[in-house]
Amino acid sequence: MASSSSQRSGLLSGHEMVEHHTESYEVQAQFNRLVSLEELDETRQADLDRMKDQFRRLLSQQRVNKLESISEGVWEHDHRRIRITKMEGKWQSFGYEDSTGKYVENHEGLYLMEMNRLIVRWNGMVLSIEQGYSLLLGHAGTLTLEEYQIYSILVRASYYVLRYDPSRKYCTAEPDLPSAEERCVWSNLFAMLNQPNPRANVYPKNEDSKLHESVKKSMKKYCDVIRNPSPSSRVPKVSTSEENVLQSSGEPVFKKQKAETSSFNGENDGFKRIEQFRRMFDRFDIVHSLNEDDRPSEIIEPEGENSLRLVFDLFATESHTFKKSLPPLPIARIIVRRSSQPLPHFTDLQRLYRQQKTSVPLMLMLVSDTLSVHCFLYDIRCVARNIISLSDEASTK
Repeated sequence: MASSSSQRSGLLSGHEMVEHHTESYEVQAQFNRLVSLEELDETRQADLDRMKDQFRRLLSQQRVNKLESISEGVWEHDHRRIRITKMEGKWQSFGYEDSTGKYVENHEGLYLMEMNRLIVRWNGMVLSIEQGYSLLLGHAGTLTLEEYQIYSILVRASYYVLRYDPSRKYCTAEPDLPSAEERCVWSNLFAMLNQPNPRANVYPKNEDSKLHESVKKSMKKYCDVIRNPSPSSRVPKVSTSEENVLQSSGEPVFKKQKAETSSFNGENDGFKRIEQFRRMFDRFDIVHSLNEDDRPSEIIEPEGENSLRLVFDLFATESHTFKKSLPPLPIARIIVRRSSQPLPHFTDLQRLYRQQKTSVPLMLMLVSDTLSVHCFLYDIRCVARNIISLSDEASTK
């Protein structure tokens, strides 16, 4: 009877609960390198099938948590989006809102499901992680598996990541607030001149009184030095024997000393130094920087799946006041490629870099078949001066 009641209520028995909580859900992989189809024998194929079963079992596990701390949403299949019905926690970097309600993008919803922060229902049934991967990725207007892997890694590392939008507006205004010491200098300066400080209402009122007094004493000290310089700082000292010789010659001490110090020194000959620099620069090959006039007028954009496109905007983790509606300038824009694809040519990266309204470094992230990631940062800027490289010729000139 107990077994029949447990089946009706859907509860687990004591033995099943212990087994559920003590069983390991780790994936035991035997592969340590990629193998070709010719090397895929029966043993490796069996191991691969076992890994797939373990992954499937891991993804299909039902999460256990307090419902009060988890947000809830509904999958709208016609619009292919997730509408949030219950919000819990911070949502400053997730989702968007319009007149019909609060929504999250598909990759954001999948990430929140993996973090056990969101429950998504479709026709009254709760979506599993496995169903989320097949439903929320790989469709038109959604991310690919490789792009989602990049998004998940960066967000887990506490970066703010948004999909690239060329029409997005950024908050470029930076606070024009000098340091506390500089503010004290200007405050004391206007006070010494008996003039009102024009930025007194802009600066914070809670200035450090100790720092203010320290800066005031330092300024007064240097003012006294400028107004009343010591005699020792104006005339160089000479020895007593030199002074007697100069006095016997009938020439003033300061005039004679100035004549000696300004005498010609062969070691400091400017013409010799110029000749040394001339011989040095004769050994250099001058590589001219790429100017605006030297740029190609027409750049043919590549087509097909190998064409480059910007996928994400990456924002620093220090953006504590981050707002998705008006974010700061990104620290990089991300290009996602598979490792099996050929590496992009520099001209393609240069073209993509110049298409930006505001120049931001590009980050190329390569995702392998095992979902490991390698990244390369490209900060392409026009060099304001020539680059000098030493030639391969013998430098015994």
